[in-house]
Amino acid sequence: MPYRNFKQPEIIEIDTNLRLRAYDGNYQVAVPWYQNEVVYYNSEGITDKNKIPDEEYVKGMYEYFQKIDSEMYFIEVMKDGKFIPIGDAAMKEENPPIVIGVDEYRGIGIGKKVMTAIINRAREVGITRITETTIYEYNIASQKLYESLGFKRVGVRGQEYIYELLLFVADMP
Repeated sequence: MPYRNFKQPEIIEIDTNLRLRAYDGNYQVAVPWYQNEVVYYNSEGITDKNKIPDEEYVKGMYEYFQKIDSEMYFIEVMKDGKFIPIGDAAMKEENPPIVIGVDEYRGIGIGKKVMTAIINRAREVGITRITETTIYEYNIASQKLYESLGFKRVGVRGQEYIYELLLFVADMP
């Protein structure tokens, strides 16, 4: 879904081997990512294997993003000469999520490149502040990622740290 009156780009090129591709309705590709215990624990704080999301949950999540002011993208990497989806990210004003759903692609800098592209897209559409970004206190990797991008911790809610990023026109590349 496009953010307000802005046309969502079909592709956001990050580098020759990494891009964002607009969500196309194929939520099924994401089901294994959200059933990955590491992903679900870090994003939702749930360790109970009986609460791991099923296909309907993932479908509902993507449908929700289609109804709000946001742009949803698949994160794709080049592998064997073609782009394959390995996660997703959304551009929105409040708590923009990112998931690297395939284990081998975590911890190698993709998240920082993707979030930089999401922040740049937010600037393009006139967002001046990203708020309510929540990260669990035990998710040190995500805390370091967001802090390296300029997010500031502004609060604590239970086991979650709350981050915010102010975007200024002067910050535009």
